[in-house]
Amino acid sequence: MKKISFYKFKNRQPSEKKFMGKKMISTVIFWGSLWGLTEATLGYLLHLIKIPGLAGAVMATIAFYFLYRLYQPTGSAAAVIGASLVAAGLKSLDIVVSPVGLMDVINPVQAIIIEGLVATLALKVLNRRPVRSRLRIVISGLLFSFGSNLAYGLISFIESLAFYSGNIFQTGPVSLAKFFLLSPLVTGFFVIGWLMAGKITVNNQGRKLKQVDSIRPHRLYPVADQLRKFFDRNPSRPAVSLSIFVVAVLTHLNQLWF
Repeated sequence: MKKISFYKFKNRQPSEKKFMGKKMISTVIFWGSLWGLTEATLGYLLHLIKIPGLAGAVMATIAFYFLYRLYQPTGSAAAVIGASLVAAGLKSLDIVVSPVGLMDVINPVQAIIIEGLVATLALKVLNRRPVRSRLRIVISGLLFSFGSNLAYGLISFIESLAFYSGNIFQTGPVSLAKFFLLSPLVTGFFVIGWLMAGKITVNNQGRKLKQVDSIRPHRLYPVADQLRKFFDRNPSRPAVSLSIFVVAVLTHLNQLWF
């Protein structure tokens, strides 16, 4: 019996050989721009809610999803890092349009780059083969969530020694516990939950379900299906990638009017 490929079923992307040259660059720009656009829209709204840790956990999970979708067809660590640089570059536009201080912009830009670097390691753990190991999924999710925060804290500490500035270790124990324990646990829960759901979905496709006709699809399924098709077909199309990049730039610059 032919085994079902988690990668082919979930992503249905072209083969790796097709992701060369312009298509590779287009794919990197697509996911990096989408990440930057999401930071400027959904990230902004989540910060307005002011629920501690919510924005960071949700945005980190979305970032991992984007990088996962990028890594699956390309298998390139450089592509993952490149997408994080695109997203960080878009975020750096806040220096021009935002009245906040320089470090208030540098810190999130730095965090995006760190997430990209740590995600590269986490995606290597998952590998591109069908994901059948729950242990591999858990390790990957925790590596991404805890690794990102630990790396950010370490770099922040080194910078404070070099530039005589403050760092997160100078905050109270409650803040430290939230940043190094609570926030990574929530992010890890989201990432692992999504990966586990994908694994379960694929496993269910290989079983003969009884009374299939009686199963009604959720009303949101058509929307999710169209979104999946958009993500499947368009990353390697330069026109689409550049359009998203332009929209992301304009979204950041639009802050000048608010």
